[in-house]
Amino acid sequence: MTFVTTSRKAAPEVRALAKDLAFALDCPFRSRGKMGLLELLAIDTSFLIVSTDYSGMRIQVFSSGNAVAELVVRSVTCEERDGIMDKTVSVSDQSVYDMLEPYVRVALGRETGSTIRFDGTRRRRYLLGLAPVSR
Repeated sequence: MTFVTTSRKAAPEVRALAKDLAFALDCPFRSRGKMGLLELLAIDTSFLIVSTDYSGMRIQVFSSGNAVAELVVRSVTCEERDGIMDKTVSVSDQSVYDMLEPYVRVALGRETGSTIRFDGTRRRRYLLGLAPVSR
């Protein structure tokens, strides 16, 4: 089963986003601690890593020990949601959908631009603005 984790020394906001993404994807969140890739592969061969670097936030998808997809997150909007929670991770870009769909449960949404939308815990709703996908 796929799980979500963070970089080793993740900032609190990265950890909160990763936990909420795991919740929305209906997969476990694993605290990274000092685990390297080999230790992560011992848990499962399919996982997502949420991290930050000089260009912002990134989501890497690993399968069978290889990085199969990488998304650069340009912007993160977190707001309080009203109404019923949507248990769907909605992706607006067909190429991003095609990249993620073999590994996690996502749906093709109707938003404009390249975004990922999902509802997390504690009445949070996220909208991640993605950089253009290069293959």
